[in-house]
Amino acid sequence: MSSLMSWTNEQFDPQLDWSKIRRIRDQWKGKFILKGILDEEDARIAADFGADAIIVSNHGGRQLDGAVSSIRMLPRIVRAVGDRVEVHMDGGIRSGQDVLKALALGAKGTFIGRSYIYGLGAMGEAGVSAALEVIRKELDVTMALCGERDVRALRRENLLVPEGFEGVWA
Repeated sequence: MSSLMSWTNEQFDPQLDWSKIRRIRDQWKGKFILKGILDEEDARIAADFGADAIIVSNHGGRQLDGAVSSIRMLPRIVRAVGDRVEVHMDGGIRSGQDVLKALALGAKGTFIGRSYIYGLGAMGEAGVSAALEVIRKELDVTMALCGERDVRALRRENLLVPEGFEGVWA
């Protein structure tokens, strides 16, 4: 277990800052996507640096126990960058209903982790396909129940969002 932790710690640069991001952007001419954005200002900076997309993510809460959830920050970040950069979301996507919520709050797409890993562990490649199909069917049914046929038509109005959902953080 300690060797796994050591390897994991070696894979992340705790000194990562915007100057390093700029240097990478200047050298890399391909699509540039930044994951782990949880703040409107970071989202605006990512857009200013020429990111093609950002992924709103708290890395499943594994990196910092008290991090705000991705879905709560998603609407603020979408508003902060407008159409300047594509916004995707990661974290907490376990069902088609979760996908619908993220899309309705402005994400262009979502990422999943645990669902496909569980499928892989249970049944290999067939399990991954089955997990993805479950999420697709749930999304299809949920959209139908919302009266929608196209994911591009989903809007915040498709949801009952509690007052104060986005929170006021001190």
